[in-house]
Amino acid sequence: MRYRKSFPWLPLLVGILLGIAGGLYYAWVVNPVNFVDIAPNRLNDDDKAVYILLVGEAYLSDGNLARARARLDLLGERDIAKVVSIQADSAFLRGAGPQEVRALVALAEALGVPPLAADIFSGTVAVLPTRTGPPTPTFEAMASPTPAPSPVLPSTPAAAPPTPTAVLVASQYDLISLNASCPDQGPRGLIEIYVGDGFGNGIPAIEVLVEWEEGRDVFFTGLKPQINPGYADFQMEPDRRYSVTLFGLSEPVLGIESTTCQTDTGQFVLPSYQLIFAPAAEDS
Repeated sequence: MRYRKSFPWLPLLVGILLGIAGGLYYAWVVNPVNFVDIAPNRLNDDDKAVYILLVGEAYLSDGNLARARARLDLLGERDIAKVVSIQADSAFLRGAGPQEVRALVALAEALGVPPLAADIFSGTVAVLPTRTGPPTPTFEAMASPTPAPSPVLPSTPAAAPPTPTAVLVASQYDLISLNASCPDQGPRGLIEIYVGDGFGNGIPAIEVLVEWEEGRDVFFTGLKPQINPGYADFQMEPDRRYSVTLFGLSEPVLGIESTTCQTDTGQFVLPSYQLIFAPAAEDS
């Protein structure tokens, strides 16, 4: 009886697989393809977002809208204004830096599709004329708060959210007032921050950092424009010690304590603090 010799399929398959693996290793590791001067419309979504941000930063710097439009047209998007507006809101919601959000908001506004973030970040950045006079030293510690009347606000609260205007930011801010109160009624344990331009105008979009032993929180002025465009607040927990800093713009205000105080009516409540910042004298 004759035995028919079978074809060596296994060695063939092993050879094919080794050849494919070797080719991929050479193409991806040894000699990968390097794209040079790739067209913007061929970028992936992440790189397109970076490209749009760079165009926004350039527009914020030179104000040349025609040039910005020409650069954006290279992306080949059907509605690039809407894309920029969505990216601006996305950057704001994920807590991107103020400069990034301002650049995207300014570009979206110029293209005619203002994002929601334009209520806080709008226009260009400029150095503001500042008040004169010596800065007030930072408080290192606070005495026990005593009952006090409601503090006078830095400016009259607006009845409705203001129309977005250019964001004017000084390079340095000083604490010019720190008031503690032991309220019988109303919010308690609240740190209220006001940032102004020295002329009674609140400044929105200022990043505020509050720190304590167990953690930290970051937020922005301007989210409650019905109170003041430069207003922000933070709710304290009992028996903690806090510091407040305008991120990158001021020295830390230390010694803000949430130890209970006694009101005129004998209640034991958390104190409240009001901090008012204005541009430093040396910036004038």
